Amino acid sequence: MQEALDGFTANEVGEATSVITCDLTGTVTTFSHGAQRLFGYAPDEAIGKMSVAAFHPPEKVAELVPLLLKTATEKGLWEEDVTLVKKGGERFPARLAVRPKYRDGKLVGYMGITRPLK
Repeated sequence: MQEALDGFTANEVGEATSVITCDLTGTVTTFSHGAQRLFGYAPDEAIGKMSVAAFHPPEKVAELVPLLLKTATEKGLWEEDVTLVKKGGERFPARLAVRPKYRDGKLVGYMGITRPLK
């Protein structure tokens, strides 16, 4: 079970509002019900069709996304308060934690969990 959580504990995933995974190109590969409620996209709109960059303000993507992926890969976790973007363009503050996903010892993508900050 722990391996399926990609380094997050069951408690962390259970407390998350949103769980999203992506491949190495950033394409969404899983999109939880919580992600659907939080971001406003249906799973069939996101999975295989969207980049995780779409959930970040455009002006932050070039700086933030490479940093968080590099840190997650090197240290096993990147976690910080960020501003994220819903389907309609509304921005909101959230705590984002990202871990690398491995299959057979090879990096295959990333898993992010999000909790909105109130």
